[in-house]
Amino acid sequence: MQTSSIIDELGPLAIAARLQRLADTIRKDGAMIYKQHGIDFEPRWFPIIYTLKCKAPLGIVELANEIGYAHPSVISLVKELQQRKLVRSVKDKKDERKRLLSLTPAAQELIEKMQPVWSDIRQSAQEITDTPNNLMKALEETENNLKRESFLLRTQKIGLRRRLRIVDYQKKYQPDFKRINVAWISKSFVVEDVDLVVLDNPEKNIIKKGGHIILALIGENVVGTCALLKGKPGVYEMAKMAVDDNYRGLKIGRLLGEAVIEKARKLGAKKVQLFSNTKGSAVAVELYRKLGFKEIPLDTKAYARADIKMEIVL
Repeated sequence: MQTSSIIDELGPLAIAARLQRLADTIRKDGAMIYKQHGIDFEPRWFPIIYTLKCKAPLGIVELANEIGYAHPSVISLVKELQQRKLVRSVKDKKDERKRLLSLTPAAQELIEKMQPVWSDIRQSAQEITDTPNNLMKALEETENNLKRESFLLRTQKIGLRRRLRIVDYQKKYQPDFKRINVAWISKSFVVEDVDLVVLDNPEKNIIKKGGHIILALIGENVVGTCALLKGKPGVYEMAKMAVDDNYRGLKIGRLLGEAVIEKARKLGAKKVQLFSNTKGSAVAVELYRKLGFKEIPLDTKAYARADIKMEIVL
């Protein structure tokens, strides 16, 4: 049995190296397969040749989009194929600045010769990938994940989350507390007088009344806020949860929600309630449900924009 290498042990950290190793192995054997059949063909040419077979003529941009390669890589492969007299280009009659690519008669003849080989390769590849953790399915899922959010953006977000810290309110944070909340409310609603009373003087209207405020910081930048307003004995209201638009997607809201619920427990709360809006704050309402909040009757409208009241029993 082959022992694992350092690359194997690194797991997802070495995903590019593992994929490159897999691709190299398959390409190497693929080249041998063509050679054994007397065909002068490189596996790296396959995406270009097959795409042009099905969809020619295509410009470089369209071709790159079809196969998902970067433009420089496509240009390099096309040049190789042009030198081999397998691909030709002509000016686009509608736009003379654009060159359209298609296969040459020599390429068409080569494709006919390769058809049986491609059939064998397809069957062999199906056998290789026909495992409980099907590779083709896993690749499709991975590619869809990358389409939703790139590797670069995901890694940047993780780096930001690593630097994220939750701190208690200090007076110096009042401008940020107000800025973030006014920006969030203004996106879908009207900032109400009841909002401004609290945001302009949170020390007086929250903290001195037995409440608490926490903030999310990245470095020294305030990127999120959340507050507990003291109500009836044993009951607190979670309010003023907002995240700076520039830092959305980092799960800051969930971290703030979990931290403020834990703070409520330490303050002796039996229940935490909140008011929200199912349309303008649909994403927030879903977050509240994940945190454990359940809808209760909207017996009073603390805010004009509120159309739902929720509660979590601690």
